[in-house]
Amino acid sequence: MRFSSRRAAASTATQLFCLLLLLLCVPAAPAGAAPTGPAAQVGAERLAAIDSYVRGRMGATGAPGVSYAVVGPDGPVHRRSWGSDGRGDPVTADTPFLWGSVAKPVTATAVLTLVQDGRLRLDDRVVDHLPDFRFGGPGHASRVTVRHLLAQTAGLPGSATFAVADCFDADCPRPAERVGALDDVRPLGPPGTRYAYTSANYLVLAAVVESVTGRPFAEHLRRSVLDPAGMDGAIADRASARRRNLAPGHQYLWGRPAAIADGVDDGGASYGYLGGDLNDLAAFASLQLRQGRTADGRTVLTPESVRLMREGNRTADGAGTGYGLGWRVGGLDGPLDDAVWHTGGTPGYSAMLFLLPERNLALVLEQNLYGLLQDEAVMEIGFGAARILADGRAPEGGASPSLYHWAVWGTTVPAAALVLAAGRSALLLRRPAAASRRTVSTVLWCLAGGAPLIALALVADRMGPGQLANWVPDVAVSLWTAVAAGAVTALLRIALAARGARGRGRGTGPAPGPVPQSVAGTPDLPMSPRGPSSVSELRPHPARPGRRTGSSRSGRLLRNRSGSPDRRR
Repeated sequence: MRFSSRRAAASTATQLFCLLLLLLCVPAAPAGAAPTGPAAQVGAERLAAIDSYVRGRMGATGAPGVSYAVVGPDGPVHRRSWGSDGRGDPVTADTPFLWGSVAKPVTATAVLTLVQDGRLRLDDRVVDHLPDFRFGGPGHASRVTVRHLLAQTAGLPGSATFAVADCFDADCPRPAERVGALDDVRPLGPPGTRYAYTSANYLVLAAVVESVTGRPFAEHLRRSVLDPAGMDGAIADRASARRRNLAPGHQYLWGRPAAIADGVDDGGASYGYLGGDLNDLAAFASLQLRQGRTADGRTVLTPESVRLMREGNRTADGAGTGYGLGWRVGGLDGPLDDAVWHTGGTPGYSAMLFLLPERNLALVLEQNLYGLLQDEAVMEIGFGAARILADGRAPEGGASPSLYHWAVWGTTVPAAALVLAAGRSALLLRRPAAASRRTVSTVLWCLAGGAPLIALALVADRMGPGQLANWVPDVAVSLWTAVAAGAVTALLRIALAARGARGRGRGTGPAPGPVPQSVAGTPDLPMSPRGPSSVSELRPHPARPGRRTGSSRSGRLLRNRSGSPDRRR
């Protein structure tokens, strides 16, 4: 018994000695050392290069606030936030943003959870869940499937977005009530034959999900994806935006960012009005890097669902679309040719998410600035940062916002000219009527005044006047000003021409009177504009000493007084 106790004690001592030896042989990580795993393969120099690049692009575009993170399967490995929000408060990792179309892979994840549960099939016809869906007529609508909507191949054109999206009113209709606006939209082709990116596809998906679940889309999204992924602060509707105290986003006004965008589409979480802080977006990226599994091992997406989402689709003729189910797949130059990604923008906000599956890393970025006509320049910050993350090389040059400048100044300058023309026309109308003809100038002014109205009609046919104000407010203000000033100018010029025509009809020449006759062909002397006050004014003054008296010219003037015309009117 005593022997056994000694053996047990010796065994325990041996184990403790081996454990102590192991601890001594493994070097301790110094304080502040870079984390191991995905962060270790990035390196401090590369992370510093990303920081520098992002700060540089902030200055180039004027972005007031930016927050970004490099993410691994276990969460962020590097985070940075700079600038201020729309209320002037500092941007931190807890500052909420809207994500725009980065919502689409989140929505696709929520749809596939229903497919995995057997409550929905990818090849289900949309009309089986939405009987009022009549896009393209009954023949076309009956062939559109859930898969077509997810893959952006339902035949909906890009302009269909403006028919159903970006509703900021308090009483905006639910997604199912908006699909009727697509009835008169002309399809690009039969379902599955043409790829066209449009948020309208994902709004219809929200209506399908609400029909299947019997809940608002935002509620299903939170239960199926946001909560399991740990996206606790995510914004999915107007109420959650208020809870997170979402600040206004920034839009360009004549080249300078202004915090004027504060609209949230209460039924738009499926296609663009989803958001949250940097930790929320990083949590979704980590979920995707873990192949759809939560941090505690639960399954949100099966491996098959992950594959379907990241596999590029093809149209009926075999052409690649570059779009999976909610993800953009490839389509970028090296080293991002294998990236799975999405970008997004709403009025005032933009976001980007890049998955680098071969490196088991992701990059997420949010900024409180967006301009529809400056999309390339604004989004370049994410593409450049992702390239540095992938191979350490910063991109050269930068996107030019020339399209924006052409649009805003191409409408502002004519608007200012027409305002001045309207003011000048009003002054001319207050003056006495002129006898000159104004037909040609009136026609030209009417054409100039009507040009902005024609331009507005073309824009309205494409996106609608309200959507123009949502996305490019400075161009909208200039165009509406040009329309109003042009209409006023045209009306005033027509009034001037009409008054001139009436004056010519009444005659505007000098009043008739006796024709003056000169004696011996000698011309009359000029008179005062007021005319003589008496006959005595026409008589010669008596001669003064040392001064010659008037010659016969003054005598002729005296003799002519009775035949001189009256110059007073």
